[in-house]
Amino acid sequence: MTLLSGQRYRVKDGSTASVSQRSDGSGSRVAELPGGAVVVCAQIGGKDGRIRISAPAGWVEGAVLENAPRAPSLKPDFATFQQRHREVRPGDAYGLEFPFSLAMLEEFGPDFLTKAFHASGVLAADNRVTAILSTKPIEVKGASENALVTITYAKDDPTIETELFIKMPPADVERKFGLAGMSHGEVEIARLSQTGKVPVDTAPYYFADYCTDTANYILITGKIAFGVAPIEPAHHKGYDFLVPEAGDHYRVLTQALAKLVAAHKTGAMGHEVEEIFPYARAARDFWPSPDSAAKIDRLVDFIGRIAPQLFVAEGTDADFLNRWRDDLQFGLAHKDALNAYLHADPDYTGLCHSNLNIDNAWYWRDGDGQLQVGLLDWGGAGQMSIGQALSSMLMMPEPEAYIQLVHDTIATFIAEYHAAGGIALDPDTLRFHYKASVFSTAIWIIVDYVTDMLFQFSEDDYASMKDRFDERLTSTGLYSAVIWIDNMLRDWLDDPTPGAVSRRIVGQLQIAA
Repeated sequence: MTLLSGQRYRVKDGSTASVSQRSDGSGSRVAELPGGAVVVCAQIGGKDGRIRISAPAGWVEGAVLENAPRAPSLKPDFATFQQRHREVRPGDAYGLEFPFSLAMLEEFGPDFLTKAFHASGVLAADNRVTAILSTKPIEVKGASENALVTITYAKDDPTIETELFIKMPPADVERKFGLAGMSHGEVEIARLSQTGKVPVDTAPYYFADYCTDTANYILITGKIAFGVAPIEPAHHKGYDFLVPEAGDHYRVLTQALAKLVAAHKTGAMGHEVEEIFPYARAARDFWPSPDSAAKIDRLVDFIGRIAPQLFVAEGTDADFLNRWRDDLQFGLAHKDALNAYLHADPDYTGLCHSNLNIDNAWYWRDGDGQLQVGLLDWGGAGQMSIGQALSSMLMMPEPEAYIQLVHDTIATFIAEYHAAGGIALDPDTLRFHYKASVFSTAIWIIVDYVTDMLFQFSEDDYASMKDRFDERLTSTGLYSAVIWIDNMLRDWLDDPTPGAVSRRIVGQLQIAA
């Protein structure tokens, strides 16, 4: 068997794999992996056929490995999904049937919550949930049905809360199918948090499960008291001008992401991570709509003719926009090649929060005045390109600060990752990956979805707007759309451009073929 970098392998049954620090097998042992453990090859060429594995990072004998079975899919085909998604079936982890809408939660009632909390271990065996006093939907547009629920218990217990947060699939069938599978990562991170293996703060865990047969899920955590000291009020994505010291918030988000990836790679989260979160399964991917070219033309016209005053001046130049149009079409057409490149080197992938925008966290300052962070909304969590994770995080900061923030974020991640036990990453390589990532984390959404949103106002309306701070933009959410586009323009005004990066990657792959 020929071992290849970026491929998953399994320790043969009846064997063990000793993970050593050095390629010749010397040095201290990092870990002993049992038969059946799944690993990812990061480098070949060690002494006596040894290979370096991605996590727990170190060298093992290639002779004890065999090909790993393909990671199972978490998303059924649409026909199967339509048949099953309304069915109540047991969850994968606890084997309990669970509700997947707020109406069903009322039907299942306190008995279900009692069984769930007993199964997860958060509720004492001699205690039970006696009533659901209130269910208050959270009226925020998102990828799920969310609510705050107030319950009572038979016995007082200071270790458990009565105010809980519940998350379930969206009611819209098309949206539910489009997001099927993403919630698995959130459920598994929540369950892992109970073991103490997740190296960042998460919401207190009560119960979570996912059903692979139906793609339904439920997540129950403690309520985060936004706006109650010392916790800051909830922040909103795309409105960083309302966040005091926004740069500090991105710094702590970056440090938290680096700690998470490092804990995965060093093995601090256990070798089971590869089974739970298979290599590259969380890669951001997309399917461009058939009329992407026409939407790009509309977007270019909007930037250059209809509302140029909303964007960086150099990004509204006709020649620049023509080159930008060509780059967008090229990158979207070659999205599979770009995604494959981003996940070809395991050293630049890891277990990531896939959507770490400033709103998917809560913040507080400790006794020394230092900003601290806890992470929320783990949907899509799993192994993915670090460049993609960073690009997802930096979607909508204020444009004037964007490019410097990208440089600072990459430097912060590398430093924190290395300090937490990760290998020394190359800043130029990670920045190259970041530029290649914008096609899969920003551009396709801007082209296929955001562009249509822009035309809720007329050309005359836009002509009357002085700048992006016009109340018609800030009050409708279009402010976020405008700054997201502006940031992408600035990515093309900064070398290397995403267009140049994408052409270089595709050219290298064509030469290799």
